[in-house]
Amino acid sequence: MTWQSLTGASGAWSGVDWTGRAADTASADPYLTWADATGFADLGGPPAGWLRVIIELEENAPDGSPLTAQSFAQSLEGANAGWQAWIRVSSIYRYPPAALEQTGFLTAAVKKQFFSELDTTLKGFVKRFELGMPVVPDDLIDAASPGAAQLAAGTGPVFGPAASSSAAGANAGAPQMVFLGVMDDGLAFAHERFRSTGEPSTTRIDYFWNQDDAAGTPPGLHYGRELAKADIDTLLARCTQPGQVDEDTVYAQAGYINVRKRWAHGTEVMDLAGGLRPNPLHAATLPASAREQREALGKVRLIGVQFRTAGRTVRDTSGRWFAVHALDAMRYILRRADDLANGATYCVVLNLSYGYMAGPHDGSSVIERAIDQLIALHPDLAVVVPAGNSNVLRCHARVDLINGAPQDLTWRALPDCATPSFLEIWLPENVNPSTVTVRISTPSGDLSPVISVKTLHVWQSGANVLCTAVYLDRVATGQRSMILIALAPTITRQPARIAAPAGNWTVTVSNDAPANGSLEIHAWVQRNETAYGFPMRGRQSRFDDPRYKRFVGGMHVRDFDDVKPVSWIRRSSTLNSIATGDSTVVIGAYRRTDGTAATYSSTGPSLRTTVRDGPDATAISEDSPACAGVLGASTRSGSLLAISGTSAAAPQVARLLACAKVLGNALPVTPLAMPPYSVRDWVGKRAQAEDPAPAGLMANQIGTCPGTAKPPVVPLGQHAWVPALPAPRGGAGRFPSPRWKKRGVGL
Repeated sequence: MTWQSLTGASGAWSGVDWTGRAADTASADPYLTWADATGFADLGGPPAGWLRVIIELEENAPDGSPLTAQSFAQSLEGANAGWQAWIRVSSIYRYPPAALEQTGFLTAAVKKQFFSELDTTLKGFVKRFELGMPVVPDDLIDAASPGAAQLAAGTGPVFGPAASSSAAGANAGAPQMVFLGVMDDGLAFAHERFRSTGEPSTTRIDYFWNQDDAAGTPPGLHYGRELAKADIDTLLARCTQPGQVDEDTVYAQAGYINVRKRWAHGTEVMDLAGGLRPNPLHAATLPASAREQREALGKVRLIGVQFRTAGRTVRDTSGRWFAVHALDAMRYILRRADDLANGATYCVVLNLSYGYMAGPHDGSSVIERAIDQLIALHPDLAVVVPAGNSNVLRCHARVDLINGAPQDLTWRALPDCATPSFLEIWLPENVNPSTVTVRISTPSGDLSPVISVKTLHVWQSGANVLCTAVYLDRVATGQRSMILIALAPTITRQPARIAAPAGNWTVTVSNDAPANGSLEIHAWVQRNETAYGFPMRGRQSRFDDPRYKRFVGGMHVRDFDDVKPVSWIRRSSTLNSIATGDSTVVIGAYRRTDGTAATYSSTGPSLRTTVRDGPDATAISEDSPACAGVLGASTRSGSLLAISGTSAAAPQVARLLACAKVLGNALPVTPLAMPPYSVRDWVGKRAQAEDPAPAGLMANQIGTCPGTAKPPVVPLGQHAWVPALPAPRGGAGRFPSPRWKKRGVGL
């Protein structure tokens, strides 16, 4: 096995030299460079036809005219019709709601030629792009077809011109319609929580888009399958006997297999966000305030999106698929909400209970900028995301890199990991990347050459690339310089492929600037564990440092950093990589019975502390030490299961926002009328007002813990043992629980 430089070489698939591109060309996705160098070995093989990308456009076209996603899509039907041989754009972007006509982000289906056109035909149009291909374990490559040569017509949503704008009257009082959009995996749309209580039972869901194509279907520009309310009601009526809905038959006739198991992440999330108990006797027993909220929630219009190809993409926790399909999902919900409003004022609350660990963490990723732009342009939109669950996973490193004093980062790759592992090293903003270099030492001590900017190195045996180091001067995944290090799986089921060695990989980072000083370097290990409910494939890699303190008093998990940490592994700045934008509402998690912050709930600050210092608020993710998680709907009516994590906390706040919008209590989300971050401000103030953390309660709880007989006294400023999260854990407060006396969903 030897280290080799691929600097200056054209990619075997794309034919593009990713290390030698000019400074005025579009920023490239370093993960595409890795895929090109490895022959797409972990992405199901080289694409044979069309694949999907997410694109940020320049503000102006080369001729100086304003450039938007809509104008770009329209040009493919007019002046640039010839480009359709290698790039096509969905009607979602060609016909947006009037308020979103100025958006500059879109997704596209492209062929290989697209990448060679970036520096010629598309120069001045594309600012940056990211690939949208999921990681595929090698035991699924045969089932993961890279696609046909031609795009099929597809059966997904196709749009025409939008209705007249409702933006002009959006600020006139409370909105007439409130839409709650949930994008997830496994949304049991026939569940009783999403149906009316009348006879016959009808759905509360206005639209449901399953992004997954039918098995064996060629890829389509308008992909997936859409069900309108009338379609779902027809299925429910056809499968009702007598008075009971046969939900299995509903899903079978709809061709929807994503809820065949008794538990699905999306069903619980959608229930926590917008589910209602159908029993009217339960409603009668609720207090007046809860009954009012229940009535308000009954007026909320639901729209659901099943993320594409759950068997492949959703279980790829590295998120290489996420930006493309998440942007499509959000744009779909916003367009359908606009259609249903038909010119009336309305608001939309979106819940996106997904997250990843690596990224720039300064709000500059493509999907974060796209979300912020949607919020800024839409007359009334809130997007709720979880803070993340990586607080104690040892996947974040912070180093003050002194000139001439290299720093070793130990990265532990676990055995029997069937998916690749990724490490991203991010440089400070506006730093010359030529001053920072890295070297990589394998577990066996094989040392790489010095890796500097605009280079590509691989460690390989024959045709098997086991480690790839990509160091581009500009990356599409953020607006600062980043070094990507990718490891091949540590176990393989292909006889001809060699697995990467498990163990400690040492990455040495050096500051070679000519002047004395230090650079604040951050590194994140990308999420890699196997998603719950899927067969074991990935195993989460992590950093390793003997000085890192994992426990308090030898027993309790330490969920905070010391004031002066001795280890370079940090719990701070572990926010979900889509939760550092300017305008999203970010929700952490805590335990109901004693107000303890969940140890896994990720913390701030982002790398722009003036914009975000942590979660905006917290909500319940654990009922008690003995009852982990909060109860939500199983995939079949009449049963409940518990779900943990900040992805369970976020939809509860989305629910609260939607109800407040119906009741007219929430602030309007209009940038022209309110200061920036108005929804964030409302959520933070509501959290503090509901749970002000009185001093007497704080005094009683400090130093006590039901888990030990003689607990250590933990300073208030460091440990989240009180109702309001202190600064080191980030966040402004939390909401009261509707489950204080019993375990169950309250509304």
